[in-house]
Amino acid sequence: MDIQQAIKDYITFHEVENSSAYTIINHRKQLGYFSAWLQENGITDTDAIRLSHLRGWMSYLQKTPARHGGKHSDATIYRYGMSMLAFLHWLEREEVIATPITTRFRLPHVEQKFIPTYTSGDIEKLLDACEEGDEAKPRLRKALTARNRAVVTILVDAGLRRSEIVGLRLCDVDRELRLLVVHRKGNKWQQVPVSRDGFRPLHEYLTKHRPYLAKLGGSTTARKEDAVFLSARGEPMTPEALSLLFKRLKKRTGISDKRVSAHNCRRYMATTQLSAGRSPLDVQRQMGHTTLKMTNHYYSQTVEQLQRTQEMYSPLRVRKSEGEANGDGSGYWDE
Repeated sequence: MDIQQAIKDYITFHEVENSSAYTIINHRKQLGYFSAWLQENGITDTDAIRLSHLRGWMSYLQKTPARHGGKHSDATIYRYGMSMLAFLHWLEREEVIATPITTRFRLPHVEQKFIPTYTSGDIEKLLDACEEGDEAKPRLRKALTARNRAVVTILVDAGLRRSEIVGLRLCDVDRELRLLVVHRKGNKWQQVPVSRDGFRPLHEYLTKHRPYLAKLGGSTTARKEDAVFLSARGEPMTPEALSLLFKRLKKRTGISDKRVSAHNCRRYMATTQLSAGRSPLDVQRQMGHTTLKMTNHYYSQTVEQLQRTQEMYSPLRVRKSEGEANGDGSGYWDE
């Protein structure tokens, strides 16, 4: 089969399976690059793909500069490799490729780097930096500031993904139970709880400020399918707009020793909750992960947390306590 046609069929398969728009966009982009590279090497039919081409594609990404001029990161190469593998596995299952070619292929090793997350002081800085809008328009400024604080608070408290928070609709918010109905990866819906402190800024935004933003977009009636978070023009907030918000927050806060992003709020939630002793299974469900392995991937312990647990569980401390338990003076008599 022609490779271009095979990719189209593969995308159609994902559409029928109700895969997320994010998944479909990434597969289309990454497989498009893979197809172009194969074509440059004279490969246009799926029957002509060999194991050497899989390894050659990975080697090409490792050696070729990225568009911004730097080197492709290990994580980026891994994602491209995963997309390629998923496509080839599908071709094998569909028997488009008669002889499997992926059995002896291994993805390049990805170095597990330490990714620092926020501190409690960073969160305070982010919330303090939420003021937004023209000072000559105080009503709009108040509304955008309240929206930003609600966004940051929900991201930190509930651990939502970027696409999940901008995808929230009014009908997804249960103010009685403080629950959010979130559209998660794999086209799954899940109820996600929010704490009292986390829900308060959202409630204030929805009751006092969202109606004003909605009117700017020409809406005077709140419908249950309407987006929760709106732009300065009363339009639904987009994932790109959320990323730009965090770029502005980074500039205002001066935080430079870590990523300032919506996703790092998710990492902060996992780190703090696991450090505080919340059940890993509860954190897993809160984040919408299918396995604990993924939850552990987000757990970036701080040095201070490691120091505290090292003091508690040091082998030298255990040995000392054992000696104290067996020493003189532990009975019912004086020394």
